[in-house]
Amino acid sequence: MTIRQGERQGRPAAGLAWEGALAGLGDADAAARALAQLHGKLPWAEVVAELQRLRLAPLFHFGLHAFPALRAHVPDPVTGTLRRATHAATVRVAQLERACADVVMAATAAGIPVLLLKGLALGTLVYPSAAARPMDDVDLLVIEGDRERLTAILHGWGYRNDLRGEEDFYVPGLAYSIDLHTRLVNTTRIPARDGLWSVSFEDLWKRSQTVMLGDVPVRTLGPVDTLLHLAMHTVHHHGFEGRLWMVDLLAGLRAWPLSPGDATDAPPAVRRSLWYCLEVLASLGHDPVPEIRAAVQPDRLLPGERCVLAAMGHGDGPEAVRYAFTLICLPHWRMKGAFLRQLLFPDASIYTKDFEDAGGSAPGWLKHWQSALALGCQGLRTLLGGRARSRRRVVRMN
Repeated sequence: MTIRQGERQGRPAAGLAWEGALAGLGDADAAARALAQLHGKLPWAEVVAELQRLRLAPLFHFGLHAFPALRAHVPDPVTGTLRRATHAATVRVAQLERACADVVMAATAAGIPVLLLKGLALGTLVYPSAAARPMDDVDLLVIEGDRERLTAILHGWGYRNDLRGEEDFYVPGLAYSIDLHTRLVNTTRIPARDGLWSVSFEDLWKRSQTVMLGDVPVRTLGPVDTLLHLAMHTVHHHGFEGRLWMVDLLAGLRAWPLSPGDATDAPPAVRRSLWYCLEVLASLGHDPVPEIRAAVQPDRLLPGERCVLAAMGHGDGPEAVRYAFTLICLPHWRMKGAFLRQLLFPDASIYTKDFEDAGGSAPGWLKHWQSALALGCQGLRTLLGGRARSRRRVVRMN
């Protein structure tokens, strides 16, 4: 019995929600597994709550349309709830597409090349519909030298970036944000992260592809760069939080087969991050590219590294573990030392600049260490609770 099967026995709502969402990608095996669970009295309220928590309700709804046998077993009130979630996502996506298209057209007119990242591009290129991929903002990559010019354009339209940091530009009314990045890895608070994947905008542009947002062509990362960026973002920004990253990666691998050469040619930190993601998926019973997983597996693993990855897959690990993964992935001791120094002894101005809604007084060192202590305690509780849940899973499986 796989871990995934054991989890389905313990949490039928979670298992059904997950398999139904994968069916939305056109996965017939997942649809069959979901159909096998549709017998007897099901906790549909829990299934819907799980889909909403994981932000997978629209994708589940697409799965019902792709596989009518599934639809026939789902109560009409549940289908109605999923339909309303899909309609809301459709409206949201249309709003973000229009905003992104306007920014890209203005940037192009000003001679500023822009690359679209993640959500909108993925929704159009690898999902059955952009509405199946929930998103809250638009992520754009620009050359560092062009950032100020594009900032001036956004400010001229009433956008403001004094709420959640200088990268996040909120539209008047705060309905969504346009996030401007100059690196594929977030370096705003910890610049040493740039050592994970230092790639030039020009190289990314040469390998880019076009996605249509309405009638506006927009450049986005090429297939290989997109898959590698998803892995890096999952590990070093979100710390494996949620399940959306898994769906993104699985959908991307279905649309763009990745060759072992594409993976092994990536920088060491990128290869290891990709292996982390594939290993977590494999621990849950999903192994879409076993040959790639074998090709990028590190020669040396730290004690307990696999166990931590398995715990992250089950949601039993703290999001803050991403700092440990970043430390491991950085290629040189000099970079590791710089990362630790910036993490433990941050530039206080980074934590106070452009965060006017955080309060009148600057957080400073005391606030930073209070947050670090709270994260540490939370992580310890999560890990201890995860070990207890893992022991219970083993007992159920036996």
